[in-house]
Amino acid sequence: MASIVVGTNFVLLLRNAGITTVVIFGIATEIGVESTARDVISRGFFPVIITDAVSFYNQEAHLRSLENMKSMMILLTTNELCLVWK
Repeated sequence: MASIVVGTNFVLLLRNAGITTVVIFGIATEIGVESTARDVISRGFFPVIITDAVSFYNQEAHLRSLENMKSMMILLTTNELCLVWK
């Protein structure tokens, strides 16, 4: 599995720091990004996907993955995230 959660102490670090929201960006939307997002949501965190900061070599798969995640978690652009944080 291509998730930052599997085989790491990532969740422990988040819990120890009192973090509840995980902002996710990176390569391989359909693989690592979606897997990580599903893993963190199943562990009680709130994933936020930055849609213009994720990619996949297969555009159709990339868009399908974003569509899948849209019903389960928050999807924002980089600009939208900056406005929220402002």
